[in-house]
Parts: sequence; structure tokens; C-alpha cells
Amino acid sequence: MEEKTQLQWLLAGIGIVVVALIYLWGIRARLKEEIRKRRRRSSASEPMLGDTSPDLAEEALEGHEIGGVGRVTPDHHLADKILVDVEIRPIPRDADAEQTPPLVKPPLTLAKRMNGLKDFKKKLPGRTPGAAPPAPLRPAVEPPPLAEASAPPKTTIALTILAPRHQLFKGVDIQAAAEEGGFLLSEAGLFERHPEGATSMYTPVFSLAHLRKPGSFQPETLDELATPGLLVFMTLPGPLDGMKALDLLVLAVDHVARKLGGVICDEHRHKLTNQGLLNLRDRVAKLERAAR
Repeated sequence: MEEKTQLQWLLAGIGIVVVALIYLWGIRARLKEEIRKRRRRSSASEPMLGDTSPDLAEEALEGHEIGGVGRVTPDHHLADKILVDVEIRPIPRDADAEQTPPLVKPPLTLAKRMNGLKDFKKKLPGRTPGAAPPAPLRPAVEPPPLAEASAPPKTTIALTILAPRHQLFKGVDIQAAAEEGGFLLSEAGLFERHPEGATSMYTPVFSLAHLRKPGSFQPETLDELATPGLLVFMTLPGPLDGMKALDLLVLAVDHVARKLGGVICDEHRHKLTNQGLLNLRDRVAKLERAAR
């Protein structure tokens, strides 16, 4: 039963395809016939050399070629939608107006031109004799002030003093070594080194802090303080010449390190070598050249 049903569906599908093909073939045949007729009409409508048939002339005047529609005449079923009637009417002209030449004004003499120029100047809003001259025009927007000179370049030089392995620096020992090296404890909790003869009111040449937060020294807790290292830093330009300040910083760091038994290192806590010291001097020299 199922095989019979499938066979019926198959035959029905084949029949539909055959009908569609027949329909398409008929359309194709009609299209070919229509094209043939149009070609015959176009060849028949073309006038031959010496043919002055009034019917052909009238048809040529009445017919119009419209795109793919072909020739559309007034009796075509699309004529009322495609063709447009245009009425051309002649414009009447006055015969006298055509014959009258245009008026040409005589050229002005130099005297008349000068008089006209004087009259025009009198009409201008000028100042009266003896009146004060008009104030000069000022721009609506004031020009911006000149930019201030750029600030000189700055740099920070820092060295560290690290305690021996498994050891710490005590607060009282740090205070003794710092004061012996010329440092003074400031209100900010830092040991500061000032130029010789200067007081704490002046900008310090460099400062000393410890490596535990917050890094400052408090007099009341100095006896309890223990830290793995110290940081000595300065900002250039400062109160002293760059090279002089660097030499003073290196001497002070060496003094404190020897007193505490620590190791002098760079800002990254690597042991300071002669090459590292030369690099610091190069940085200071470049800064001084840039500031000139």
C-alpha cells in the first residue's frame, strides 16, 4: 500500500513538471512570434528612398518610440498614460518695439564724474572739521599673554643603606650616626642635612628616612624603632650646585653606613659600585647642561 502511494505521488510530481514545461514553452513561442511581428512592422514602417507617401509621414508624426514599449500612436491602449499633448502658441510682439533701438546714455565727462564723486563723499558719515580723530579699533579678543618660561628639569638622586643579613638598625643608633654626620631631625620626622651655616628654615640638601612605613622618625618611639635599612634622597636642582650636592650626599651616606655597619646600595637596593657612582655623576651633569 505504501509503495502504491509513493508511486502515485511520483507520477503526480512528474505530471506537474511536464505541465510547467509545456506552459513555459508556449510562453517562449508567443514571445518569439511577438518579436517577429515587431521586426516586420518596423521594417515595413521605414520609408524607402524617394517614398513620399503621406500615410507614412503622418504615421511618423503621430507615432513615438517609448523605450521597450515600441512605437506608441494615439490609438495605442497606453497613449493616454504615456503621450502628453502640448499646445504651442505664438507670442505676439509689437512691431514698433522691434524697430526702436535701445536708448544709450551718453558717456559722462570727467567734470561730471568729479562732481558726482564730491557729492558721494559729502553723503558719507565723516567727521566734522576740528573734531577729535576717531579712536583706533581694538580687537574684540585680547591676545593671550606670553607663556611663562618652562620650569627647569628636575631629578631625584637616592641611595640606600641596608643592614647586614638577619639584622636591623635600631632607632637610637640611627639618631647618633645621623647627628654625627650633620643631620637634624625635622618636624616632618626626617633627618635633614642643610648647607653649612643654614638653619632648618631653608630647603635641605638631602634627607634621611627609614625603610618601614611610614618612613619617618618620631622622637617618642625612636627607642623602639628597628628597621632593615635607610633611604637618603635629594632633589636637584637644590640649594647647592649639583655636583657639590652629590659629593656631600655620598660622604654623608658613607659616614652613616660605617657607623651602623651597613652596606651602601643604589635606589634599587643593589650594591653601589664605581660604575654606579659614575652613572649618578653623568645624570647630574646632564641635568646641569639641560638647565643652562
